[in-house]
Formats: sequence, C-alpha cells, structure tokens
Amino acid sequence: MKWLDLAVTPHFSWPNAQVEIPFEGYRLVLQPRRQELHDPIELACTISVFDPNKTSFEVGGTVAGRFLSRLVWSKNGGVVELFASGSNNPERPGRLGQGTYERSVWAQVEPWDYIYLPAASSPKADLALGLYREGMSVNSAPFAFLSFFKVLNILYGSGADQKRWINENFEHIWYQPALDRLAILQQTEDDIGAYLYHQGRCAVAHANGTPLVNPDNYKDKRRMQDDLPLMKEISGLFIERELGVPTDSTFFRQLRKNWQPIPELLKKTVNEGGTILYVPYS
Repeated sequence: MKWLDLAVTPHFSWPNAQVEIPFEGYRLVLQPRRQELHDPIELACTISVFDPNKTSFEVGGTVAGRFLSRLVWSKNGGVVELFASGSNNPERPGRLGQGTYERSVWAQVEPWDYIYLPAASSPKADLALGLYREGMSVNSAPFAFLSFFKVLNILYGSGADQKRWINENFEHIWYQPALDRLAILQQTEDDIGAYLYHQGRCAVAHANGTPLVNPDNYKDKRRMQDDLPLMKEISGLFIERELGVPTDSTFFRQLRKNWQPIPELLKKTVNEGGTILYVPYS
C-alpha cells in the first residue's frame, strides 16, 4: 500500500479543509470530518502517511503516531485513534467513514497559519511525547495519571528520585487548576511527591496490596480526576526542563526574543492548484 490512513477523533480544533504537511521525509495529509455532496456516508477526521514506493501498517502507523504526539504537545489536546486502513491511489489518501465512532466536540477551523512541531532531540524525548499523548488521549483518569507519571521514569528509575524531582520543581508550575490542587493536598500531605507516587502511580499500577485504586470505587476515581491536572503539569514540566522540548508558549516566547529560521515552525501556503501546503518558515 502507498497510504497508511488513520481515522482519529481530535480533542482540539482540527482543520476544516485538507492540508499537506512534510514530516520526517514523508508526505502527511490531514482530512476533516465531512459529508460530501450526494454521498450519504460521513467521513472521519483522518491522518494519512504517503510513501510513493510503499509503506506498511507498522511503518506508516509509527510515523503517524510520532506526528500526532508532536501535534498533541503543540495543541495541548489529545487525539483518539479510531482505526487504520491502507490505500493505493497515488493521487489522494483514503477516505474513512465515521460510522458510530466518537465524534469530536471541538469545532473544525480554518487551517492553522502556523504549526509548531517540536523536534525531539533523543529517543527518550520521543518516548516522553508519546506517553504524554497517551495521557492526554485515554478515557480513564487513573491510566492518564499513570501515563503522565511514567514520563519521569524515563530518566529516573527509582521512586525516591522521582519523588525528589517532583518536590523540587513545584515552583515552576503556573497552571492555576494544578496550583489549586497542590494547595489542597498540602493541607493534609507533608510529602506531595510521596503522595503522588504511592497514592497515585503505585495504586494504579498494582492490584496486590494497599494503597489501591479500585475502578468501581467512586471516591478513588474522583480523587484521581482531581489529581490529574497536577500530574499533567508535572509531566509537561519534566519534558520541557529535563528533556529539552519547549511547550508551545515557551517556543513562541523564545522566538519573539531571538528570531531565526527554525525547522520546527511550519507556515501555511497555497499552491496554484489550491492545495494547502505547510513549509518551514524562514
């Protein structure tokens, strides 16, 4: 097959028209959710990876995943993968039906003027972005919490080191819901790093012993939902400070201070045929 086509449900505003984006030597195409004239089938939001020679589900699916991890980081919203297919028409990607799959509640918008796609500098940074995307996308507060916490494990193997890092970096958190949860926890917990590690990470990952997060226990689920904004911010802070991947806000703030051509920033263009293409901004 020449195309790997992946139907998705984005948790952020998706382009309302087809766009083409270069990524790691591949041609990627994003298609909006739509229903074309005289066609009763509603089509899903889709990301497609093109290789003129041929690709596979393993190769194309990995490229799509790496791209989505960067887009999730940039847009600060998850993406649910629905299903994958393959197609062979070299002129256009496949068209996948929406069916009864979850639809995005976010409005589709005019294609972005610019896209920031961070260039992770190492396999560890790549893994961190993948785990962050998983945490942003999964429909389970406990599993999302665990995905975010696993980011710290990339560099720190011991629980003691993970707890220490958390406790030493609260001062860098600025997101108000995370600060609000931190303030509440500090009223009852002397060691927040230990609380998040034992009552969160270990309680979700293990089912033998205590503490334990029981999926049928509403109190447990509510606590994990309350802790999730704090753990998300800790995870993002770790990716930025320890693995060198700037957030969207940091990237543009630094760019305004010291402008220079950067390959991570893509600009929207329109060719003579009306195709929307993204190119490195210079």
